[in-house]
Amino acid sequence: MRWPRRLVPSPIPRLDGQVSIWSVTARDARTFFRIVIPLWLVALTYIGYKARESWSVDDAAAEPVWRNASDYALGVLTELGGVGIGVAIFSVLMTRVLNTTGGLFMTLYEAMANRFVIPVIERHEARGYAKGRKETEAKWRAWNDRRLAAAREGREFDEPPPAS
Repeated sequence: MRWPRRLVPSPIPRLDGQVSIWSVTARDARTFFRIVIPLWLVALTYIGYKARESWSVDDAAAEPVWRNASDYALGVLTELGGVGIGVAIFSVLMTRVLNTTGGLFMTLYEAMANRFVIPVIERHEARGYAKGRKETEAKWRAWNDRRLAAAREGREFDEPPPAS
């Protein structure tokens, strides 16, 4: 009875498959939503602020634009429709740009680390700095173990730490 499942698309997107109606790949979906959600919130806030300025419930006003809260909400949603489409399109375009730029920066970072940082670490290890650090850490661990054992046994511990 597997053939009916083949008629329905998989709920799990493929690696490079499009995700839902947003026209972004599964790899880019997280970046897309990190861009689009704040932009939509900013757009909604701005439209709400501008609509509030023109909202007038006073019948004596020269041109009352909004008569009640439902007119206000409808006006905000009408304005958000066009702005929302623009925000979504902008977000789709910026998603690929930001992910590509991030990939380039990571490649540059790895190249710089391989060129400058790793040779320094290898030189320090060759000179024995890593060995000295391990010895120092071993001294501190032994001192701390003695301190904790004294605390468990309830006796006073007055041995100075290894650094002093």
